[in-house]
Amino acid sequence: MKPTPATATDAARASALLEAASPSLALQVDEFAARASAVTAAQWNRVEARCATAGPDVARLIAEARASDGGKHMRPRLVAAAFFGMGGTDSALLADVAGAQQLLHLGLCLHDDIIDGDRVRHGRPNLIARYADAGRLDGLSESASERQAMTAALLAGDLALNAAMLALLGAPAPVAVQQRLAAEASAALELTIAGELLDVRSELLALDASQPLRVAELKTAAYSVALPLRLGAVASGSASPAELACLQQIGIAFGIAYQLADDELGLFGSAEATGKSVLSDVQQGKRTEHVRLAYRRADAAGRGRLDATLGDSGASEADAAAIRDIVTRTGARAAVDRTIDEHVARGIRLAEAGLPDGLARYLTDLARSLRGRTS
Repeated sequence: MKPTPATATDAARASALLEAASPSLALQVDEFAARASAVTAAQWNRVEARCATAGPDVARLIAEARASDGGKHMRPRLVAAAFFGMGGTDSALLADVAGAQQLLHLGLCLHDDIIDGDRVRHGRPNLIARYADAGRLDGLSESASERQAMTAALLAGDLALNAAMLALLGAPAPVAVQQRLAAEASAALELTIAGELLDVRSELLALDASQPLRVAELKTAAYSVALPLRLGAVASGSASPAELACLQQIGIAFGIAYQLADDELGLFGSAEATGKSVLSDVQQGKRTEHVRLAYRRADAAGRGRLDATLGDSGASEADAAAIRDIVTRTGARAAVDRTIDEHVARGIRLAEAGLPDGLARYLTDLARSLRGRTS
């Protein structure tokens, strides 16, 4: 029966009262995020307990890995958003799942610093730099210090990844849910490994022959956005297969946009804002969508400058400025901006069509904030 105007008004009033009486999803996520660091610390406490008899060197490694955590805890926030947005209520389960997601992220960052040769993370010396400096202070040779530092970063990353899986397999949930959570993480990790390999191998390709959007999908979107959304939804116990599939597609769309925005900051940002050198992408010859498009659109002189500069470990700030000028003059920067907007718009359409209203609104607001991102 079609509701009468009075009935419709009453229903709307009741809905408004219900929403006012319960905390908004954004507030729930913010409240959880305020203790996200403590949630991850609790996971490290478990690692310390499991390794208590392994000796002081392992204890130091765990302490250094724990100290490497930081950032805005975006991924635990996404876990919490999907969990609460799908009706999840078990705070202990959310803590373990979100903590595992952060550990997974930390492990991949530790490995990424080895691959990229970075010595700074979150605006301070990373684990590699700290171990290398300590080795030199202890009188080790340069090569011995580097070997100790690289080994420590590799093993610290392994510890974090292993701890993430153990957290999911030991989460306070039925065995079937534990296994599903671990399987989700393992599948995303495989895609991330594939994306990392494709990213590094692309450095051997011509500047216009790389696949940066595919790298962004595999390396970033799969574990940084799609995985936390799916983990939170699975943990909630309420997500349908259609909603999980929708979250996957939303995660890919927003994740690609996030990576392209990150590449923008890597070239046009500042070390003060991003917490890492703005020369590193140029010196490593990173094949971003900015570079791919600029190379295709540049004249012979511009392509020559790109060929000569990208991948030069001695590239200076002046060299980076020249690359930025080419990327801007060719219209590549504007084209990437449009691509970001297209992926954000796609993700928003998917969210509005396939998710509960509160979760769709939260993700829409979050995605739109990408356009004003500075770090």
